[in-house]
Amino acid sequence: MTGDVESDDSLAALYRQAVLTHAAAPHGQGVAIEATHEAEGHNPLCGDRVVIRLQILPADGLVKAAAFDGEACAICLASASLLCQHLPGKAQGDLEAMIDGFSAALVNGDHVIEKCPAFLQPMLGVRAYPARIACATLPWRTAIDAITP
Repeated sequence: MTGDVESDDSLAALYRQAVLTHAAAPHGQGVAIEATHEAEGHNPLCGDRVVIRLQILPADGLVKAAAFDGEACAICLASASLLCQHLPGKAQGDLEAMIDGFSAALVNGDHVIEKCPAFLQPMLGVRAYPARIACATLPWRTAIDAITP
């Protein structure tokens, strides 16, 4: 086996584990927060529908809490769970950098992987299923919609 194949196998295993873990017990799903920002996103190809709620402190622009509701496939649930787990404590502007890095690594491959936040790198296994990339990015695009005036 070549190093690339081993690397691909490792990424696939991390991807499967991340999706299964987060989809089985998603962080932030159904959690009541005092949302200051909210948006609904829909992926008509898969049927995913999520509502992302964020509580952002106006004084410093930090995300205090993140939660979501909706019905979605395991990939979308896992991605929304990661958003809710890792976004609190970050500046509002960090959200855009996270989705930009994640999207770049999904579309452009390993040569831009360093732009993808480490906690999202296991989700890069979705690259093997191009039709499912929209499932992985839906919660993040919806969060961007929530903060965009």
